[in-house]
Amino acid sequence: MIMTENRFIVMLLISGFCSFTLGSSDFHLINISKTYEEAKTYCREMYTDLATVHNSTDMNRLVTFISDAVARAWIGLETGDVWMWHWSWPDQKLDFFNWKAGEPQNKNQDACAAMDQHGKWFESDCGTSRSFVCHGNSDTSGHIFVAETKSWRDAQNHCRGLSSDLVSIHLAKENEAVQNVSASQNVWIGLFKDPWKWSDGSNSSFRDWKPFQPNYLEGQNCVAAVFKGQGKWNDLKCSGKRRFVCRGANKSIPTTDQVNMTTLPNTSQEVIITYHFTVVSTNHSNTINVTTTEATTANEVTTPNTTDIVLSTSSTELNNATAELSTVTTTQITSTTTVHTTTDGASALTTLNETLKPTEMALGNLILIQENMTWIEAMSYCREHHIDLVHITTKDIQEKVAVKAKNATSPHVWLGLRYTCNFNFWFWTSSTTACYLNWAPGQGSEGKYDCGVTGAIEATGRQQWVGLPETEKLNFICSACAG
Repeated sequence: MIMTENRFIVMLLISGFCSFTLGSSDFHLINISKTYEEAKTYCREMYTDLATVHNSTDMNRLVTFISDAVARAWIGLETGDVWMWHWSWPDQKLDFFNWKAGEPQNKNQDACAAMDQHGKWFESDCGTSRSFVCHGNSDTSGHIFVAETKSWRDAQNHCRGLSSDLVSIHLAKENEAVQNVSASQNVWIGLFKDPWKWSDGSNSSFRDWKPFQPNYLEGQNCVAAVFKGQGKWNDLKCSGKRRFVCRGANKSIPTTDQVNMTTLPNTSQEVIITYHFTVVSTNHSNTINVTTTEATTANEVTTPNTTDIVLSTSSTELNNATAELSTVTTTQITSTTTVHTTTDGASALTTLNETLKPTEMALGNLILIQENMTWIEAMSYCREHHIDLVHITTKDIQEKVAVKAKNATSPHVWLGLRYTCNFNFWFWTSSTTACYLNWAPGQGSEGKYDCGVTGAIEATGRQQWVGLPETEKLNFICSACAG
């Protein structure tokens, strides 16, 4: 282990804004309220753009992850200047048409396409009830004729409920096949017209509107997903401020007006948790050059609305690190927190004279929580209800923590100790200067760890420190005001 007097600033990235992977792209729920244009600018600077939704799988995973924890969030759909035809089945080219004479009509309004008994297409009010044809399977053979009459939108939902969609047509023989199954009726096909476009220029035709939306009221030119309504979409005024979903890998760590660094790694995750930490072990063979300047006050990126926090289901470290670490001591990070802190980074404090929950056992300013949580959940709980997960910086604190840990109902107890796998060191999650160590044999600087490892103390025995996967669920000890 190396501990020196050199102070520097390192941005540690740990996923805390909701972030998850769908195929080769990432969705990121950003817990900052912005207008649509502000949100678009933010996403373009930090990721690729506001989120484009390509298909039902994208949307279902987004809804499943976010659930109804967020009322509404901007996605990257906005009105354009041109009304265009699209196929409902995603990513289908407009390479074949079979319009009747005089069709389609040249009107700037929502419209849908139907096929008559002769196989010719005509434009129609989407609210008209008709029979319809769904794709039978992915290769467009075996089409499904549904005799029940529905509006175009309800017909689309019916087909999607069959893990399909309204039929799309690309060849004359496909058009004939649809005509043959339509029982000589006028039927809906999967062609629709609207003015909506994606912020990133994508031609995705996927739409997932709420009933009776969009209503095209004046100024309602931007779209939000309503997660308290199964993620269905609503057109809203772009000036409204709400949270938003970005898509794409993180471009870089923002350094302007935040930190002054000479070398900084590339990452694929966003700056999330506010840490003021002390390194407690490191590999001296690594090198990084960082200036010894304090972080300036962060911009809006670092001050999200912390009243409604959605915690990540995982934590990642500094991905694709190109710089390495050398002499290290007290290291400060200024970034965003998603663990119920106030916007200036101060945790909510609970004094000892307040009523403790049934699972809490207090000793001095230490509180044992006899409830099993992941490390992230434990840190969030401590920061919301007390100060933070406990930091052991002296032998005296170790002895007090050991006494508390003996009452735990789990074999280990979480501490405010975390490992960064790319820089290869352990640190406390707040500014704490100390050289005290109590690692179990083979742990600490002697150990080899994967990413996502955090520190715990043994509840019994010698009660030394060990590294465990952050996803394990353990009791934990919070530090609190002395009362």
